[in-house]
Amino acid sequence: MNKPPLAILITSSSKKDGESDILSDLFEVGLERLHLRKPDSRPSDIARLLDSIPSNFHERIVIHRFPELLKDYSLAGYHHYSGETLVETEGTRSRSLHKLDELRDIKEPIDYCFFGPVYESISKKGYLPKVSFPELGGVLYNLKKANPPKPLVYALGGVRRRKIPELFNLGFDGITLLGSIWGKKDPVAAFERYQFIERSVWAKKEKEKGLLQRLLAKDEPSLNP
Repeated sequence: MNKPPLAILITSSSKKDGESDILSDLFEVGLERLHLRKPDSRPSDIARLLDSIPSNFHERIVIHRFPELLKDYSLAGYHHYSGETLVETEGTRSRSLHKLDELRDIKEPIDYCFFGPVYESISKKGYLPKVSFPELGGVLYNLKKANPPKPLVYALGGVRRRKIPELFNLGFDGITLLGSIWGKKDPVAAFERYQFIERSVWAKKEKEKGLLQRLLAKDEPSLNP
């Protein structure tokens, strides 16, 4: 993955009226990465949705559940469900994780993972976080120190605009959006409101990257006797 997106949008799990037009509009206003997740759909349903989206946007779409479609479309990558064997793809490979031990011990050759829920889910009522922020922050810090580098980690579950700075301060590399976009009457306008915060946080991350690298370097054992 080149410059990783700050925010990844996951589609609504159910079909929405005018969905292909909404997704195309989201790409037009700047959406860099979309995860196409429709667990109750058939491959033919997903293919029809992809066919209704301009092909120049396909390179920003990661597909879930139906790896057989990778050969028919030039997609950005494939996202694996829990326990699914890694799929060969020319694009990115990613997976969702929900247990801290899974995140701490991750060894798979994937590009990034989702971890959550970090807050109470917006789209799944009653789906609550099971890990404290201090524990999670320690694991994220250690992952950033790892050599060779570990996959990027995106916060999943209950992500709202006001929570974004807290998540980046904790050590996440990015955020995933679902209920905070699809639960709004105008998903495109809702996403555009996130973009202002994205740009501000990204600028801050770039500014602080050098400081973080220096802090991590201080934790490395000295090579001098």
